[in-house]
Amino acid sequence: MYDGKVDAGALAAVVRDLPAVRGLGFLHPVPAAALRPDDVAAWVRRDIQLSFPGDDLERIARVYGRLGLLAPGVSLRTAIEQLYRGQIAAFYDPRSKQLVLATEALGAGGLAVRIFSLLSGRDLVGELLVAHELTHALQDQHWGLPTEPEPLVDSHGDQLLARRALLEGDATLAGFAHLQGGTPSRDTIDQIEHRLHVVAPTLAAEYPGVPEIIRASLAFQYDAGTAFTGWALAEGGWSEVDRTEADPPASTEQVLHPARYFGVRDRPIGISLRGTEEIEAAGWRRVLEDTLGELTLRVLVRRALGQDRALAVADGWGGDRLRALARGDDLLLVWMTAWDAPGDATEFVDAMPDVIPDARLERRGDRVLVLVGPPGVLDGLAARVWARTT
Repeated sequence: MYDGKVDAGALAAVVRDLPAVRGLGFLHPVPAAALRPDDVAAWVRRDIQLSFPGDDLERIARVYGRLGLLAPGVSLRTAIEQLYRGQIAAFYDPRSKQLVLATEALGAGGLAVRIFSLLSGRDLVGELLVAHELTHALQDQHWGLPTEPEPLVDSHGDQLLARRALLEGDATLAGFAHLQGGTPSRDTIDQIEHRLHVVAPTLAAEYPGVPEIIRASLAFQYDAGTAFTGWALAEGGWSEVDRTEADPPASTEQVLHPARYFGVRDRPIGISLRGTEEIEAAGWRRVLEDTLGELTLRVLVRRALGQDRALAVADGWGGDRLRALARGDDLLLVWMTAWDAPGDATEFVDAMPDVIPDARLERRGDRVLVLVGPPGVLDGLAARVWARTT
């Protein structure tokens, strides 16, 4: 890129060479454009609006605030915009199907630029970023990238985040493979994974005002996502990565613990949450339903009890489903969790008084129901949820 224009020759070289290295061909051309800073900012705002239509972000913020994942007064929209606008140097837009290069970020160097500098050790950062983003175009052409948001009252955020981690891990390793002219060895993959451990602390240092749950979700995609994809690449080459793309991980648990995907598959326990029908008839309205997953559970527990305890508590996660209902200014959370063993459920129950002090907890074997809300509404609710949830 030069003077705000796309360097057509350099781009053509990546388009020509990347398919051979990645073992995946383009099905049709990918148009490219260069954006100035104001245009990048406008794109970020538009993408956030399309990804979180209406008042979705405000509803998410209300629930996250009640859980303790957001501090009072934090604007989730502003935080996401601040974080992503500062990191974009190049991106593939699955809605318009084009590659966009952000001139200012490539010149000034955002986090992404520095990360890829660490990986390459060479002054070919722009080429590496373009190869990374063009890999997303390959993924879109062969497997499709999601562009339509799920309804907030029937979301599967943990599964979606796991898929995004695979996409970013694949693109990171493919970009590096393009730069070195061949598939990285197992030792090189290990070195790449080790270097990517800097992502989380770098984000924390540079964006202390951005909530940890947002930073952790972004870092997870590059760090854990590359480790997960690296497992497939080291074991079976790009054909194994392709197989994984066609059958992506179903949870952040599988990404955080690759053996639970590539070894004996540890599938998340599906939960069909019921039992709130009576209070909905009394005027309570569903505002969110989602699966939090192991990564979010780590962040939630870490805020109160530290990293070691968070890892231990979250490690036994088997599945969960959280439903949030609102009536006026009141908010009610109904969170059914499933654990690998009764001991894991007990460990979760023991941690919760420090994590969500006013939660009402009930354990039955390897299941734990968490209720948060006005006491009068909770009376009798637990029995109905237990009786009807499957």
